[in-house]
Amino acid sequence: MTISSSGRKAYNQAWNGSRDGVIIMNILMLYPKFPDETFWNTTRSVQLLWGRKAIMPPLGLLTIASYLPADFSVRLVDRNVAEETEAVWQWADAVFLSAMMAQREDYRKCIARAQLRGKPVALGGPLTHALPEMACADADWVCFGEAENILAELIADLRADRRARRYDGGSSTDMEQVRVPRFELLPNINDYATMALQFSRGCPFKCEFCDIIEIYGRVPRTKTPAELCAELAAVEALGFQGYIFLVDDNFIGNKRRAKHLLAALAEWNDGHRHPFRYYTEASINLADDLELLDAMRAADFFHVFIGIETPDPQLLRTTQKMQNIPGDPLIKIRRIRQHGLHVTAGFIVGFDGEAREVFEAQRQFIQASGIGLAMIGLLQAIPHTQLARRLKAEGRLLEALSSTGNLTVEGINFIPKGVLTKREYFESYRALVRELFQPAAYFARTVPAFLELRAQAPHGALRRHGIKLLSVLFKEFYYFGVRDAALRSHFRRAFWKILRERPAAIEAFLFDCGVFYHLHRHADHIQRALADYLAAPHSDDVLDAVIDPSGPDLPIARRAGGV
Repeated sequence: MTISSSGRKAYNQAWNGSRDGVIIMNILMLYPKFPDETFWNTTRSVQLLWGRKAIMPPLGLLTIASYLPADFSVRLVDRNVAEETEAVWQWADAVFLSAMMAQREDYRKCIARAQLRGKPVALGGPLTHALPEMACADADWVCFGEAENILAELIADLRADRRARRYDGGSSTDMEQVRVPRFELLPNINDYATMALQFSRGCPFKCEFCDIIEIYGRVPRTKTPAELCAELAAVEALGFQGYIFLVDDNFIGNKRRAKHLLAALAEWNDGHRHPFRYYTEASINLADDLELLDAMRAADFFHVFIGIETPDPQLLRTTQKMQNIPGDPLIKIRRIRQHGLHVTAGFIVGFDGEAREVFEAQRQFIQASGIGLAMIGLLQAIPHTQLARRLKAEGRLLEALSSTGNLTVEGINFIPKGVLTKREYFESYRALVRELFQPAAYFARTVPAFLELRAQAPHGALRRHGIKLLSVLFKEFYYFGVRDAALRSHFRRAFWKILRERPAAIEAFLFDCGVFYHLHRHADHIQRALADYLAAPHSDDVLDAVIDPSGPDLPIARRAGGV
């Protein structure tokens, strides 16, 4: 980025200007858009049923804003809600960007807009870890890892206009000292269906494909219960109405501290008349701690997302997900439900050594599990993970291919090792997704699971949230039970059966049906996107070769369907 000498002078005058002796610095915090079509981007459902513009706000930027000094004027623009105006660009002295790999396309637009206007950029987020060379080429100040510990240095460099600076925030932030995010920077807090809060960082496990442990480490660090309750109070005071998502990498990474939080949270909820319902992510060993399950239900937790990946113990060993091996996962899922927590989950295909039967095995397991929102994706070697390093050492990594983490329309950015070529993976994956998200298959697996679900919430929470649920129910009955011919009969039969036999599961049913509205359509997108890719693949891709697991690590050409 270059600025003319006259532009540099004007910029420095604005940067170092003052008002009544106070230095004024205008910071535009910019959050890129997510792609319209991903498994996770349920905006179409959020807008239709909940009347909100987006799913969650940018918690990282809100947290960083709390560390900026009083003479920094801050505006936050979440491009998933509304784009920035030219007036905001002219107002800004510098731009703070936080981005994930999934936001890479719109991130490039943000960088281009900043460069066009001569605005310097400070960049952080998981994208910097995955693509450090690109980050350093794009931004004037780049933070790797966690930002809290480097902000004093960054602020000093901003004031002095020292450019081309790099900071290593590491993965050891004292979470008990993290400040309350500046939620008041959101122009309308109820633009979001869910408010993101964080209790812990880090995960004690070592799954080979995961970048979380690379960025945030394997030692879970937590806030105090008082800190988290203070954040909840701030959100409540701003009038937020919706769900709270604890965005922890693994909420039960430190079970003892999680239990302390849950006890305090249950007390806070009672004292505040249960303003929120909660959900989070956790490993499946949650099912082994009945005290923890009961505590989550008592603290108004509504559901939990679990990374199941595969029911095959040998494949779990391959990917170092050892915590998933003990016990029967179907029994564990049922136990979680019987303690009042609805289950959603992630699954993966593409591990080394998979047999041809892997797709049918996954289909049968998912149907038997009763998990409606089963996010099944293609394995992808995210840059700078254990998996990416291993595959590169083996000469199997296809580094030219896209790796944004959008695992339903891209993935297997390496030469497979086993019997299935990449072409076969894509074709079988298309068929699996099509089957799983047909209305008949979806309702056939989910209704028995809803009937297993025990009472989900204390009566106070149900009373507080009943009106909201009725609003969603009326909309779903209209859009799914009346207007949508493909869903109409399935939705009605399921609703009346659950209402008669397990009315406590209505909230989970409405939630799942709302997201299924998105997934049913996303499945069609997957069919088209992968078909288009197979017709015109990347020039560096290897679609029809595999590595023989019993021989030397050399590609073997094989036609799709070969033996």
